Amino acid sequence: MAHGLEINADGTARMAYADREVPWHRLGTPMKGLQTAEAMLEASQADFDVVTTRVSVCDDNGEPLRNPDGTAVIVPDSRATVRVNSDGTFTGLATVGTRYVVQQNRECIDYALNIVGASNGDAVVDTAGVLHNGKGFFASIDMGALVVDPNGVNDSIERYLLVRNGHDGKTAITFANTSIRAVCQNTVTLGVQEAKRVFTARHTRNVERAIEQANEVLNISNHWAQNFTKMAEKMLGISVPSGSSRLEKIIDNAFPLETGSTERQKKNRDEVVTLVRAIYENSNNAKGYGYNGWSVYNAIGEYLDHYRDASRDERALASMDNNSWVTRTKLKTQTYLLSL
Repeated sequence: MAHGLEINADGTARMAYADREVPWHRLGTPMKGLQTAEAMLEASQADFDVVTTRVSVCDDNGEPLRNPDGTAVIVPDSRATVRVNSDGTFTGLATVGTRYVVQQNRECIDYALNIVGASNGDAVVDTAGVLHNGKGFFASIDMGALVVDPNGVNDSIERYLLVRNGHDGKTAITFANTSIRAVCQNTVTLGVQEAKRVFTARHTRNVERAIEQANEVLNISNHWAQNFTKMAEKMLGISVPSGSSRLEKIIDNAFPLETGSTERQKKNRDEVVTLVRAIYENSNNAKGYGYNGWSVYNAIGEYLDHYRDASRDERALASMDNNSWVTRTKLKTQTYLLSL
């Protein structure tokens, strides 16, 4: 499924989240506010151990192949990652190289907490989940909101340290500063793509030494925050009066009327423009933050993410897809506004 979350036999998902906002897929265990790493790992059922084993050969029926002397047939220079389940069973995950070193999910969260200066007893974990039947893991560490123009509009943008781990031999341990809350495979991917710089470490014997250098992620955070604040505050300085030709041009740039459009298409587009104008005028935008570029940018984003004619899931997926027309429209709007 699009969310990539592991689903248990009883239909529940191996994910947990702070209950301030329900994820788009509406799966997982809601928790009362931010949680400690231990509580979130337990609630998301991500606190399992992974071990490596040698790889033996089986026939099509799953029976082990043995040599004439009864010894198992072993694949040389290969290992398998295996999940140890709470009921005593095992789940084979992937084949990996002999140099592969397992990093448990709890270890990756511990590294992340150290990066942001928190401890295991601090309630800062916002989400955690298991992907692809145990092959992947993610978590979001709440880093506090970024405040745009604190002495003026005082708008706040959420910030997270995204944590990604894999037991598939392909996914590196990843830390990324992002404004995107990780709740599924798509948001993890988009969160990493959206981050301007990302710290990664491979699963090798020197992984712990490499992760000791990950404190530079804090500099990444500062760099991203400074750039984002600069962009937002520039937009705040762009005057866009209600009903002005400038407002119409910004909306036209985001939602152009294509040559040869049918009457129905023209009507649909007129309805979109009317709705975007109304969103711009409401208290969440111009009436709250002034008639400016930042309010227009947020109004167009709000329409694309929440109001356009599409199902809730389709809107969510398009908003998380870095290559979708929705994301391209947001970027086009940002570029146009900053050129004014």
